[in-house]
Amino acid sequence: MPVRTAAPPATDVVGLALEVLAAQGLNRTTAHAALVAMARERGLSLTRCAELVVAAVDGQVG
Repeated sequence: MPVRTAAPPATDVVGLALEVLAAQGLNRTTAHAALVAMARERGLSLTRCAELVVAAVDGQVG
């Protein structure tokens, strides 16, 4: 039986974050631009910013 990791692969995290932003009414292109802008503003990598967005939705932040 394969072992599951605690966090999904980075590409899945970015995809999940884009889905979260899309649920707020953004199209995929706009959601990606918003995620890139959030990462730049905070000095984070795109992947790390996406992880934080997903964690916030999962209730794991704060």
